[in-house]
Amino acid sequence: MSEMVKNQSYARIRNVFFFGLVVLLSFSCRKKGCMDENATNYDADAEVADNATCTYEPFEKTQMLTNICDNYIIPAYTNFNEKNIALSNSVSGFSSNPTTDAFESLKVSWKEALLSWQQVCFLDFGPAAFVILNNQLNLHPVDTDVINNNISLGVYNLEQADNNDAKGYQALDYLLHQPGMTSEDHVTYFTTNANAMTYLTDVVENINYWSNYILSEWTGSYQESFKSNSSSESNAQGSSISNLVNGLCYHYESIIRKGKVGLPLGAFNGFSQQEMPDLVECYYHQESLPFIVESINAVNKYINGASYNTGENGLGLDDYMNYVGATQNSNSLSSVINNQIDEIIEKVGQLNDPLSNEIVVNKPAVTEAYSALQQLVPYLKVDMTSALGVMITYQDNDGD
Repeated sequence: MSEMVKNQSYARIRNVFFFGLVVLLSFSCRKKGCMDENATNYDADAEVADNATCTYEPFEKTQMLTNICDNYIIPAYTNFNEKNIALSNSVSGFSSNPTTDAFESLKVSWKEALLSWQQVCFLDFGPAAFVILNNQLNLHPVDTDVINNNISLGVYNLEQADNNDAKGYQALDYLLHQPGMTSEDHVTYFTTNANAMTYLTDVVENINYWSNYILSEWTGSYQESFKSNSSSESNAQGSSISNLVNGLCYHYESIIRKGKVGLPLGAFNGFSQQEMPDLVECYYHQESLPFIVESINAVNKYINGASYNTGENGLGLDDYMNYVGATQNSNSLSSVINNQIDEIIEKVGQLNDPLSNEIVVNKPAVTEAYSALQQLVPYLKVDMTSALGVMITYQDNDGD
């Protein structure tokens, strides 16, 4: 290599070195600091992010629990109780004046009460968990043999566990929508069968008892312990955050996703996947979809800390997830959850009632809706709980 070529090569290397040195010196002279505007030590003059130095205010768990309690749980349980009082009044009106109009009014009250149940059914902790409220009010499928036997004998105890699937809203579903009977036939049935009218009344009064019990527990001492049980940094078992999240995850996974759609679809029926359409909610009413939609919409409001009465968003689990930076595939986990709920509503909205028939004649569409429901399970049960430091404390045998 000639001397001239060597000199040119050395010159290029020298120039590159000095250029890099200038860039490095320029970069090192730029001010470093926390550039996250949510941090307490955010530095507006910083030019280079040093977010490892950022500090944050602790998340206001007490404020979140207070918002959820005061603006969703108490108003939702209050409405639930009012709808059951209206149901009780309707059955009293029908009993004293058994006309077809009174019977139709009773059916409307039943449906409104069951819709209000969908708005609180996932509050599966505290007083509701203590009495296993879902088993008291809405087990399905209903056992029509037990119902008919109770009516025939006229002797029964609705507080006994062996009558759980012979009472509640699903027992009313059967009693008010008996196959092959018109409204006039139902009126005749109840007016000529004193035991049947008594049983109808007793079932409604049992529902009313439990709705009163739950509301009184929440408006009593429990709400204050729920709100205040949040001062610790840990969301360990027994804390309000743990109870809230576990109750939500359990009910969504086991009662909504599995009970309302998965079991009737046959998704849990072993290798055969044979459909079991008689397991749908409100099998005799032949209208299940409004109750599914209502339960999903209620879950959505609950997660987002929305007011039960106004829908205005307050501090909720979505904000908690955002605070801890929870993500799923680089996307905000709270947005992923909300988008998945939108997809569920869309898929369910493409189905037709009776769901028991749709499962048989349009199984692919029902399967799509179930798949959308299923996808939300890991987002809630795995991603959300992991981000919030909550351990799942209930057991399931679904393999998911």
